Amino acid sequence: MLVVLPHMINTYRRSSLLVILASVVLLLAGTGVFLIVRPAARASTPSQGWSNKPPASFFPAPSPSGGPQWSDWDDLGGSFNAGPSVTSWSPQRLDVFVRAAGQTLLHRAYNGTSWSPTEDLGPAIVGGPGAVARGADRIEIFVRGADNQLWRKAWNGGWMDYHPMGGFLTSSPAVTSWAPNRLDVFVRGSDNALYHRSWDGIGWSAYERLGSNLEGAPAAVSRGPNLIDVFFRGRDNHLYQMSYDGSEWRSLVDLGGGLHSDIAVSSWGADRLDLFRKGDDNVLEHRSWDGTNWTDWVSIGTGITDTPSAVSWGRNRIDVLALGTNGQLLHKHFSLVRTS
Repeated sequence: MLVVLPHMINTYRRSSLLVILASVVLLLAGTGVFLIVRPAARASTPSQGWSNKPPASFFPAPSPSGGPQWSDWDDLGGSFNAGPSVTSWSPQRLDVFVRAAGQTLLHRAYNGTSWSPTEDLGPAIVGGPGAVARGADRIEIFVRGADNQLWRKAWNGGWMDYHPMGGFLTSSPAVTSWAPNRLDVFVRGSDNALYHRSWDGIGWSAYERLGSNLEGAPAAVSRGPNLIDVFFRGRDNHLYQMSYDGSEWRSLVDLGGGLHSDIAVSSWGADRLDLFRKGDDNVLEHRSWDGTNWTDWVSIGTGITDTPSAVSWGRNRIDVLALGTNGQLLHKHFSLVRTS
């Protein structure tokens, strides 16, 4: 290292100083090291309409165990009046749909770096939406309209208009997809039974009555091709599961009582299911299935006021969206945490 002290500079004439400085430049150039002095760079301008940074707690702090853990809540703000629906078409991508004043459907997206501003997708929806991504840059949204029939809206590089799908709904819809050319929609009908419609890439089936006696809205997820799991609260406040195995619907499974809210579900693989509910005292509760056994319900957060929504875009990754006590949108996630 070459050090030039101030008293050395004062000893020589200006010409000597120039010689010394020139020697330093030549020495650094010869070793391949260059020192560039410039003004501090300005922060890059964010994409138009997107915030300039993700929420501060979007990624959790490292834990001593290094295993999966839940992050704290991110408060995304806003004022909404029905539980959200969240979907993902790739890692680091989230699309959230939620109802606001005037029965208006609103949309926000996370692109791996920042959240988009709120986008207005139009009025006249009852309850919360159901949304699913069936491929990259493809989103399907289903809502209960003010006329109580099922309506569909889709994104394919741009938003399509709402399209009526018939039926008479008494709940918000749920939707899942196991392939780009497959959609399965579930609703509660006027007789409180579970109904199902599917799309095979060419046309829609008629409504299929699957029976049972629902208290609220169903939740649905696909763990892989030809696999569907539907969960709902019965009139006896028990949690029920109905599964499709590729050829038929299996018998109803009773997963226990004490349920006082609707259910959200996500899956990251054929041997994984994660359920979420709003428990007593506005607590977010979670239980999971590992392909063999179910865990008990455990609390993973507080301060929610409606049914949450969940999605998984990879193994050991879950994102949960819910409404806070002030009607704001809250987000937390579960992921592996690095220890170094």
